[in-house]
Amino acid sequence: MSDTRSGPGGPRTAMQARDRVRALLESSGTVRVGTAAGEAVLTDALLVTSELVTNAIRHGGGLLGFDASLCAGGAGLRIAVTDATSTAPPSPPSRPAGAARGRGGFGWPLIHRLTRSVTIAPAAHGGKRIEVVVPVDGAAGPQGDPRPV
Repeated sequence: MSDTRSGPGGPRTAMQARDRVRALLESSGTVRVGTAAGEAVLTDALLVTSELVTNAIRHGGGLLGFDASLCAGGAGLRIAVTDATSTAPPSPPSRPAGAARGRGGFGWPLIHRLTRSVTIAPAAHGGKRIEVVVPVDGAAGPQGDPRPV
């Protein structure tokens, strides 16, 4: 299984995390870059990565950890982001009232729409870890999709 993990040299920005996810998907051969389906999967994976990392930085007290790996069989990309706060995002995801006036609020619902699963758990040393699975075997299905990862 191919993966990228944070450490002393781990990503500290959304751009660095996206670069790692792109390299992982391209080097694994799981996503056929240059095809319509491959580009759609890559776009979804990079968007989810950006949103998770940006949310950790803006709302979670900072990015403390980042992991990305392929699920067994290559049917999914597992992305995990650890931040400094134990406060979980709203469930079910919804846009705040101010979002209609251009103040954001699109990211968390978008993450849920583009992923197969979202798990939030306390992190080992405080804060929380949000782990998602982005389908890479075709278009994203709704959460709870019975396809194995």
